[in-house]
Amino acid sequence: MTQPQPHRILYVGGSFGGMASIREFIRLFKEAEVPSTKQIEIFLIEPRAGFINLLGIPRAVIDVDFARKTYMNAEKYNINFSSVETSFPDVKEKILNAKCNEKLPENLKIHFIQGKCVSFVDDHTVDYQLEGDQATKVLKFDYCVFATGRRRKWPFDPVALTEDQYADEMKKSKAQVDAAQTITVIGGGALGIEIAGEVKETYPEKKVVLVHPHPFVPPEIYASKNFKDKLADGLESSGVELIFNTRIEKELENGDLITTDGRTLKSDLNMWCNYHKNNIEPLLPVFQDSIELDRSEVIVDNRLLMKDHKNIFCVGDVINARIIKTCGGAWHQGEHVAKSLFNILVKDKEEYDCIDIDNWPKGMTIVVGTHICITQWNNIDDGKIVFNDPLTLKYYQDYGCTEQRERLNIDH
Repeated sequence: MTQPQPHRILYVGGSFGGMASIREFIRLFKEAEVPSTKQIEIFLIEPRAGFINLLGIPRAVIDVDFARKTYMNAEKYNINFSSVETSFPDVKEKILNAKCNEKLPENLKIHFIQGKCVSFVDDHTVDYQLEGDQATKVLKFDYCVFATGRRRKWPFDPVALTEDQYADEMKKSKAQVDAAQTITVIGGGALGIEIAGEVKETYPEKKVVLVHPHPFVPPEIYASKNFKDKLADGLESSGVELIFNTRIEKELENGDLITTDGRTLKSDLNMWCNYHKNNIEPLLPVFQDSIELDRSEVIVDNRLLMKDHKNIFCVGDVINARIIKTCGGAWHQGEHVAKSLFNILVKDKEEYDCIDIDNWPKGMTIVVGTHICITQWNNIDDGKIVFNDPLTLKYYQDYGCTEQRERLNIDH
C-alpha cells in the first residue's frame, strides 16, 4: 500500500509568532494521537540558530550577560528535528545531537533550515538561501505561516546568527554607551522609552535625553491619555530629560544633533529608535496585490489569511490589522493559526480559529527601568491603567525570558 504524501507547512520566521505556532501545533498533534496515515512535515526557515527575545533588547544592548539569557538556542528547543540544513557544521551537529525531553510522533517531521526566504515563486513555492551561501534552492509547501517581523536600526536589530555573535554585538553596543556622557534616544515609542529607562537606571551619572516629535509618548494611536501621562511622569522621575515636539534633521560627526528648527542638541551617542520596516520583501512582487505597499503590511482577514490566498497565513508585525503590535500579540496569533492548520490538515475540517480584529484588546505594557511598570488595560475614555502591578514587574525583571522558555519548552 502506497504511503500518502505528507502535508507540508512552511514557517518563514521563527521568532515569537512562528515558534509559538509550531509549539502549539506540536501540542495539538500529540494530544490528539493522530493516526499514522496523517503525515505532516513542518519546515522552519530562520536566519538565526535560535531566536532572540526582542522584549529584552533594551537591557541587552548594555548588559552582555543578560543578552546571552535572551538568546534561545535552537539546540535547546526540545524538538528532535528530522533534518537540519545549514552552512555551519557546528550548528548542525549541536541541533541534531541535542537531547530532547519530549519525543515527536513518527508521523510529524520538523525540519530546520538556517537561511532566508528570498522570494515566493507562487502560492506553493519559495526560493531560499542558506546563510553564508548564495546558491538558491526551491521548497514546495501546502500551507505557509509568514512571520518575518520587522527590522530596526542597529543595535536593536542584531545581525548575529549565533549566541556568541550576538554577545559580541551587544558588547560593542555597551562599549559605546560606556564611552558616552550624554546619550540621546531618538523616538519615544515603546522601544525608545524602555531604552532610555534602562540606560538611565544603569548609568545614573550620565545625561539621558529622549527626543520625540509629538507632545506625548508613546505615539501609538491606541494609547490612552492616562497611559501617556503616566509614562512621561515615570521617565521624568527616573531622571530622563524629555524633549517633545522636536524632529532631528541631521547628525553631526561629533554626535551633536541638528533639529528641523535649527537648534543644536549636544550629544555623544545617539540611539535611533524612530525607524522600523516590516520584512515583506519575499512576498514581492508576486503578492503585491495583497499588500498595503505604503505601510509594508500584508492584508489579512480574521482568519489571518493573506488577501486572495487560502493557504498563506500571516502573523505579527507584518499584518495590516489596526491593533497594538506586541510580541504577545504575535504569540497569540501564531497559536490561532496552529489551531486552524490542525483542523484543516488533521481533522479534515475547514474550520478556522478566527481572531476578533475589531475587538482585539487595546492593552500594552511599557517599563521604565526595573522599578516602574505601566500597563494599559483599555483605552476607553482616558484609559484604564495599572501602575507597578507586582506580577508584571516580576515578569519584566528578565523581560519574560523565564516564562517564555517555560511556555516554549526551551532549556536554559
